[in-house]
Amino acid sequence: MTGTERDPARRAPRTACRSGLSVRSDAFDAAAEVADRLAGQTPPDLLIAFSTPEHAGRMGTVQDALRDRTNARHVVAVTGEGVLAGSSERERAPGLACLALTLPGVRVHPYWINLPPSSDAPEDRAASLGEQIGAGDDLRASFFFADPFSVPLVNLIPDLSAARTHRVGPSGRSEPVGTVLGGMASAGAQPGSNTLVCNGEVRTTGAMGVSLSGPVRVDAVVSQGCRPFGPRMVITKARGNLILELGGRPAVEAIRDAVRALPEADRQLLGGSLLVGRVIDDTKKHLGRGDYLVRVVLGADEQSGAVAIADLVRAGQTVRLHLHDARTAREDLSLLLDGQRLYGRPSGALVFSCNGRGSKLFGEGGHDAATICHAFDPAPDGPRAAKSGKEVDPESGIPLAGFFAAGEIGPIGEQIFHHGHTAAVALIRDPDPDDQP
Repeated sequence: MTGTERDPARRAPRTACRSGLSVRSDAFDAAAEVADRLAGQTPPDLLIAFSTPEHAGRMGTVQDALRDRTNARHVVAVTGEGVLAGSSERERAPGLACLALTLPGVRVHPYWINLPPSSDAPEDRAASLGEQIGAGDDLRASFFFADPFSVPLVNLIPDLSAARTHRVGPSGRSEPVGTVLGGMASAGAQPGSNTLVCNGEVRTTGAMGVSLSGPVRVDAVVSQGCRPFGPRMVITKARGNLILELGGRPAVEAIRDAVRALPEADRQLLGGSLLVGRVIDDTKKHLGRGDYLVRVVLGADEQSGAVAIADLVRAGQTVRLHLHDARTAREDLSLLLDGQRLYGRPSGALVFSCNGRGSKLFGEGGHDAATICHAFDPAPDGPRAAKSGKEVDPESGIPLAGFFAAGEIGPIGEQIFHHGHTAAVALIRDPDPDDQP
């Protein structure tokens, strides 16, 4: 066989995704309807389901119906305040969204997390978690879900980030293998109100997920929906989560001056909610979107000049102030998705969007789902574009499912973080031909 004859086989699609949404109020009926929409010739290797609170008490029934009707090998599910499927979002009303994945040759590893003792050394905790999530040399992604009332994230997320194996990359640096994306269950505001399902086991506490290893590609998009303003400032004095000095000045003074320099319209956008972005890689000369980890300012003390943020900081780190509004959130997500067009059309997507987004942020539902679902559509031809500029073929778009989370998990640079205000997206693709044997 010649090299020319071999190339088409190597480029043959390996992954396939199908998505479905039901708005039925009965849990069994919703699961049956979604399963019918996911029906295909090949049973899915993995089915990931997202449910609104209306079905939280019957997630065992939902899982059984989905598995029985689709013959899925593995089923995981989580409850949230709202769900996304295709180009639609379902908020404050019954909804069940699912993504079915067919992954030939991929190892699918569902897991429940047994939290390592916090008294263990960090490297021991990371090693334990790495074994639990199946973090090997060919890990592509681990999709992680947790109940926010029973799972402390202070150590868990950094330990998950460190749990991945490392290899020497093209730059000669040691790089982590694979990524971690997901979100915190958000179906209820009190302990016991969230539900997690993993391969037949239903719990209202804890953390679980599923890892994919082998011939599949998963690209992460983490849109924090913010834009920077003011100068970059170096922390010159800090303690815990307190920024005491910026550039040798009391932090309160330096931040106040940066805010005063804003145009009046931007000061109105702050609305009393100020954000600080910390540079993740201080060796980078040119900083752009994705180079800052954005955190909320919790408060300030005029007497000491200290500013408290929702992050641990140290002297020597570079920070820049950020603001968050609907326009910026739209632009940020679109720009990040534009960059993903270079890699071709994904087979499907999982979306973990902040429960402060959706109609709460954009004024109407459907923004994140529609933007991601149709980001890879071909440009409309001249006559169609001339009609409205917004016309969308209902048959276009990539299969997509997800939920509105009470905290999103995703990478910034090479590290994994717990976020807010964010849309974390996993784009599932065929593996690169050069990576295939």
